[in-house]
Amino acid sequence: VSDASGCSMIALLHTGAAKFSQNLLPRARQAVCCLLPAGVLKGYSSIVSRKLASHGFGASMAAMSSFPPQRYHYFLVLDFEATCDKPQIHPQEIIEFPILKLNGRTMEIESTFHMYVQPVVHPQLTPFCTELTGIIQGMVDGQPSLQQVLERVDEWMAKEGLLDPSVKSIFVTCGDWDLKVMLPGQCQYLGLPVADYFKQWINLKK
Repeated sequence: VSDASGCSMIALLHTGAAKFSQNLLPRARQAVCCLLPAGVLKGYSSIVSRKLASHGFGASMAAMSSFPPQRYHYFLVLDFEATCDKPQIHPQEIIEFPILKLNGRTMEIESTFHMYVQPVVHPQLTPFCTELTGIIQGMVDGQPSLQQVLERVDEWMAKEGLLDPSVKSIFVTCGDWDLKVMLPGQCQYLGLPVADYFKQWINLKK
């Protein structure tokens, strides 16, 4: 199944008490393949370092030490899910907000942020939305509003050191829909500001 960006959608993965999108892992692998020089990453079935292998990355320690330094210290892989139906409902509202923090030097996943979001304009998810995203009503009922989630994102960014001016990080998306259309559109509808760190990103499709 595909979202508005044309990319595969999210399934849930439990990691301890935290939940985040399973498709963020392949999305992060795709980011690595696109951002690093060709040939750095071998096949996923090759001999891999243990830490990277635990996340499904196929790169040897020798390869990891050989690629040039990256422009960014961290890549923040992001993939929203939003309310939807056929025909499309308006406005769409973000219902899942996941971020995966990938170290630009080691290519290790260092941290994840994940929250479901309570839609307010169309609080009842449609059967089409549940079928497309895998998100059921009980996952969003009683969850924080987008404003509250954005505040927690900012707290997470600060805790992870991503707001330090000396730390260079950038969001990574599959398409421009997440950060060019979805987030600013909903924030405009709700009268919420968009943080500067959401205003630039790497579109893997380009």
